Amino acid sequence: MSIGDIDIPVWVPVLMAVPIVLFLVFLVGLTRHTRRNLKVMREAGIDDPMTAGGQIAARLAQGRIMEGSSTEDRLRELDDLLARGVISADEHADARRRALGG
Repeated sequence: MSIGDIDIPVWVPVLMAVPIVLFLVFLVGLTRHTRRNLKVMREAGIDDPMTAGGQIAARLAQGRIMEGSSTEDRLRELDDLLARGVISADEHADARRRALGG
């Protein structure tokens, strides 16, 4: 391939296409991840994704989260929420105390 008097090696256009392909793969992955999260939130009854953390914290504070689950399931879910950063350590401690009946 050449432009005017300049010969361009074949690998240069290929090398230039790599960041574009990586960016498109990233966009597809981000879109799939976002759609999956929105579906899960809708199924859980969370209205607005922008306030999901606040809605979960409010449900946790009111004791409405994980109703009907075993104590072990509740504690596992609380640990998961804490690990994902959805609730704070204080909220986790309070909810854990309530789940254990204290």
